[in-house]
Amino acid sequence: MSKDHFIIGTFSLPSAANNAITEIKKLGTDVSDELEFYSPFPDHHLEDNKYDGKKRSPVRRFTLLGATTGCLGAFLFTSWMSLDYPIRVSAKPILSYPAFVVIAFECTILLGGIFTLLSMFHFCRLPNFSRPVSFKREFTEDKFGVVVKVNKDKASELEKVLMNAGAEKVELQYAG
Repeated sequence: MSKDHFIIGTFSLPSAANNAITEIKKLGTDVSDELEFYSPFPDHHLEDNKYDGKKRSPVRRFTLLGATTGCLGAFLFTSWMSLDYPIRVSAKPILSYPAFVVIAFECTILLGGIFTLLSMFHFCRLPNFSRPVSFKREFTEDKFGVVVKVNKDKASELEKVLMNAGAEKVELQYAG
């Protein structure tokens, strides 16, 4: 059976939303994997609680890939240019790698940054031109929202969990 409903809990306090996230995570991974929260301001306690025990972001691997590509590419490029157009200056060898370090460093930083930016856009699914169905305008003003995508048969159980955690309002919304 597909998860086709949203349970949306509205909270006034971040501590109540944090308690709701903790209680939802206790129900199991099938429910906590479909958990999302909205906050009018950044609250690191909510983020830490939601992502505790989750995998780290793969963006760092793409940063390393870009930096390595930039460094190796710069050394290859400068070596190729030196061999293609050799100029002997004061009896230095044609492949003088200490002179290539500056270009390699610059390309390392450039490609590492570009790969990081592009991978962040990819993994954050940006740009996202459509607003999620479960989003409420009050979540950007003064309320905290905890949203869980569930089957209709688990909706009543989650509604009780959110109310016990201190939700002001809990609503069931069809995700279709």
